[in-house]
Amino acid sequence: MDRQLSKFVRLLSLAVCVTLGSAVFADSSRSLPGRRLTQPPVIDGVVGLDEWSEAASSQGFVDRFSGRETEFKTRLFAAYDDEFLYFAFLLYDPDPSQIRATEYRREGSLRGDDRITVLINPYGTFRREDFNEFRVNPRGATNADFAGGRAAKREWRGEYEAAARVTDEGWEAELRIPWAILRLPPPGARDLTINFERDVPRAQQETQWSSLGPTGRRELHGVWTDVDVPAVRAERLIQVLPYQVVGTEEGTALVFDSGVDFRYQFDAQLGGLATVNPDFANVENDVLGIEFSRFERLADERRPFFTEGSGFFRGSGFRAQRIGLIDFGAKMFGKLSDEESIGALFTTRFGHETAGVANYRRTWGPYSSMSAAWLHLDTQDGVRNDVVGVGGRYSVLPWGVSGGLSMSSDDDAGTGHRADGELSYSEGAFVAEVRYNEVSGDFEPRLGFAPLRGFRGFSASAEYDRDYAEGPIATFAWDVGARRTIRFDGGGLFLNSDSAAVEIETRAGFEVEASFERSNFQGERDSLYELRASYPSNDPFRQAGVSIVLGDIEGEGYQELRARGRYRFPSTFSVDFSLQFVRFSGENPVQHIFNVSYELSEYESLLGRAILREGHLNWYFAFRRSGNFGAEYFLIIGDPNADEFENRIVLKAVFPFDLRIR
Repeated sequence: MDRQLSKFVRLLSLAVCVTLGSAVFADSSRSLPGRRLTQPPVIDGVVGLDEWSEAASSQGFVDRFSGRETEFKTRLFAAYDDEFLYFAFLLYDPDPSQIRATEYRREGSLRGDDRITVLINPYGTFRREDFNEFRVNPRGATNADFAGGRAAKREWRGEYEAAARVTDEGWEAELRIPWAILRLPPPGARDLTINFERDVPRAQQETQWSSLGPTGRRELHGVWTDVDVPAVRAERLIQVLPYQVVGTEEGTALVFDSGVDFRYQFDAQLGGLATVNPDFANVENDVLGIEFSRFERLADERRPFFTEGSGFFRGSGFRAQRIGLIDFGAKMFGKLSDEESIGALFTTRFGHETAGVANYRRTWGPYSSMSAAWLHLDTQDGVRNDVVGVGGRYSVLPWGVSGGLSMSSDDDAGTGHRADGELSYSEGAFVAEVRYNEVSGDFEPRLGFAPLRGFRGFSASAEYDRDYAEGPIATFAWDVGARRTIRFDGGGLFLNSDSAAVEIETRAGFEVEASFERSNFQGERDSLYELRASYPSNDPFRQAGVSIVLGDIEGEGYQELRARGRYRFPSTFSVDFSLQFVRFSGENPVQHIFNVSYELSEYESLLGRAILREGHLNWYFAFRRSGNFGAEYFLIIGDPNADEFENRIVLKAVFPFDLRIR
């Protein structure tokens, strides 16, 4: 450890002492008794006290940083029967005219709206990946995140019902969730993990029924005691999702393509998915920026086959973006017990490549776990690549230690390895980490992601992130980091870097962030300074922002300007844009992205995207009828993912049905 890193550690220790003096955090969880209903309530958004009289009731939502109740009082009701979980909420607001409820669709984005969230974990663990989250806004719009991840098709997500309304006192909501759409443990009386969160964006307030404290300590989630989990028998049926694409494109007389997805639930814990010739071409991919980077970056994965059950592959190192077009794919994923989960995947593109992934995970408590994974790829060139890895984490708060070891075998690169270790400290709003990493130069994870290879060394970071329930400052955060690494073979400097950032968000919605990073990559010195600003940060439907990056890369001046904005009109017409200008090394690349959408109804919309990148323009326009049960239709002009506009028009139709197995 050199003198610079020693100095950094001393500064970090001082920051710990200063920060912990003001830390306030929760130290206990809450409980709610399980109550079985004899008469289910009507889910109409009108919370009648008589129809909820058999349910358990509780109040006392608090700000998770201060631990105090706010003026936004909330009362909840919770109950169940053999088929459903039931929840209701009375949400007081001192000024109901200011309640935000922009979204009205199912599975739309509720960020920026007033909303209530139910977090439910039938396994009674405190693991993040075991939670299901159901959100409702004051118009009854909903969205949900299911444990392990689930694709967007409504038949696959399952049906749940919600209703809400604004009143003279605030708003109220009701929610009914079938047991059958959740992954469930064996039947019997159990203590479930549960919590409730209320967001009031205009006041930049988040309150929780059982406060997790500033660092979000998961063991402080609440407990729903003595709930009889029913024996939900998985229906013996295969959910089938065939599609057909027809149309024309330049250079081809006819576009005619078809494929099918199959989904099967083995039991309440394990599910499976298979696909034949999936339609990846018409899925709008994420777009990376054009800012300078020496190292590889990956865009987000959006293809439904890979997003379904993706949570069960977490920790394996697998990156689905590494797999392109496929002819066939199959996967199985889910829970083996309260503490164990698995994920297995196989894909092939005939005559090109075959890929396989297997992942096993075992947990102990909310923070401790171990995992083991295998990734395999065979290519048409006869190259075989295998990666095996193990990893684990053990925590006794506020301390945690984690580590991992991966070995790769590749016909071209040979054998290599990666080793990681981390010591972390988390208390109040403060988190600090010290890491050791080494990646040999011949480590080759063809289905994984290792942008930096051929190095070893240490890095350290610290961050402080605090929300305030009162006063002009809503959020204050800072972070610092340092990296000191050498070449893996001991041949001198690999990468040294230092960074720092500070962010302030005001109650009025102004957000400002300033940061800098200085690095030395094998003698090439970089120094970059960035300033970001946005307003209003608490309203994602009507927001604008700008960022400026100035500095030097390899002794040459670097300039980057980004501007972005979004506006949603009351007529359900939305526009957003992202403009990026870069000036470096005598070149001036640009990338501009424009999106428009017009909602004809809850399930019908017109939408389009245009991308101007370095003189090339691509755009597409589409009509979409989707989001409900039954058939879906898409009319697409252009190619969403081409480099330039393609004279192409296709109609895609999806016709779901079930095959019952005797």
